[in-house]
Order: sequence, then C-alpha cells, then structure tokens
Amino acid sequence: MDLCKWLAPLGFLLVIGGAAQAAPLQMHRAVYDLSLGRTESASDISGLDGRMVTEWRGGPACGGYTSTQRVVTRVTGLDQSYMSNDIRLSYFEAADGSEFTYTRAEYTNGELTDQEDGTASRLDDGKISLLREGGARSEMPAGVLFPVEYHRAVIEWAERGERVFELALFDGTEPRENPTTVFILKQRPDAGDGLSGAKGAEALKDVARWPVRISYFDAEAGDGMPNFEMGLMLYANGIATDMRLDYIDIEIKARLKELVIFEDGAC
Repeated sequence: MDLCKWLAPLGFLLVIGGAAQAAPLQMHRAVYDLSLGRTESASDISGLDGRMVTEWRGGPACGGYTSTQRVVTRVTGLDQSYMSNDIRLSYFEAADGSEFTYTRAEYTNGELTDQEDGTASRLDDGKISLLREGGARSEMPAGVLFPVEYHRAVIEWAERGERVFELALFDGTEPRENPTTVFILKQRPDAGDGLSGAKGAEALKDVARWPVRISYFDAEAGDGMPNFEMGLMLYANGIATDMRLDYIDIEIKARLKELVIFEDGAC
C-alpha cells in the first residue's frame, strides 16, 4: 500500500507574478479529518483514517509566506494489515515570487523513508532554476508558479468569472512542475455546506466561495491524461474546505475540523 503517491498532492491545499490586485490571503491554521471515499476493485485498500494540518503565516510585510503542513494516516489493507504514513512539508515563498525553498519528509510505520530539501529560484527570463540538496541543478519553464502565486491566480481568475484555464504549479511534492487544468463553477455566497461542526468555521460566513476542480498532469508524460484530480470549495481568502482527492482507484476526503485565524502581520 503506497499511500505516499496519493497523499503528496495534498500539498496544494496545504500551501496554495500573478495577482497583484487580488484580495489578501488569510493567514490561518486548518485541521482536516481524512477518510476513505470511493474505491474501485483494483484498489488494495479497505479503510483509511487520519488528519491533515496546514498552517500559513507571513505576508508581504514579512518578506514572504511560510507554511508548515502535516498529513498523518492509518491505512487498512484488504488483508486487514495496517500501515501508518506521516508526510511533512514546510516551505518559504518570497513575496515577489523570486524564490521558493522547501523541506519534505515522509515516514512509513515510524521510519523515515524519503527526505528532500530544495531551492527554486526565478531567473531573469522567467524560467526557474531548481537545486535539490545532493542533486544536480535542473530547470523549469517560464510561467510555472509557486504555491502562493498559484493560489492567488486561481482566486483572481475565479473573481473575474473565468471558468476553465491552465496553470503550471511547482510545490516541492513532485520532481518538477505539474501542468494543471482548473475548472471553476458559479460563485456561492454563503458557507452553509461542508462546515457542520467545524470549530471556528464562523470566520467563513459571508466569504465568497467557488466549487473548484483541478486536474494535475505529468509534465513529461504527454498522454493528455491527468495523474489525479482534486475537488474543493475555495474561499476568496484562500481557505479551502470539502476537499476530495480523486484517483482512478481511490478517493480521499478531507473535511474541515477546526479553523484558527491569525492576526494580520503574524510572521
């Protein structure tokens, strides 16, 4: 049961020049309960439970944004065996989008199974130079966005009423950028669904929100088929709820459990 390949893309939700005029992102800590949704006969998983915690701090006054993220799950196989997974990601993204540094670690059954540190810098021509610790330098094309840039761009396009568009994201969870196609449905004015029982959810009352679905692709595959798709409710302040990570043979659901709002300027 290789759950890491399923959980790594949750980085977008934990982190999300672009949108200079976009509304400020709300710095916050969000706790989500994870559960197993749809499964297909090809899957070797019969159950999943866990928790995801994401925290944003910083802003332009702080020189950039800092995010810490953790996803802990326990997976049950068809043979009733168990496996624990613990994925941790932290990053700093410069406010002007010029640099992105990250650290990612993955633990399986309490043992470190993967670790990576890297720095991505935007060059004068817009291309991105990526240097992983202990690895060779590589390059990504101009137009690739880091997580905060990407998140703000999606919100800006949603506010303009755009329904379908393409963006490329690099967030440190994959070897290089992920081309994405973003689908946005009509804006919803209130926060009635998906928030029942969530502590602190009253902060989302009257905040504009949009149902969003994102298809992620492998930059080098070229087969036109997404690796996975993610559905979520995206609020105009950058907070996400009611998330679903959808693969061919498995779906993971993330439901908001608790929301803590940080004061502006909390670096």
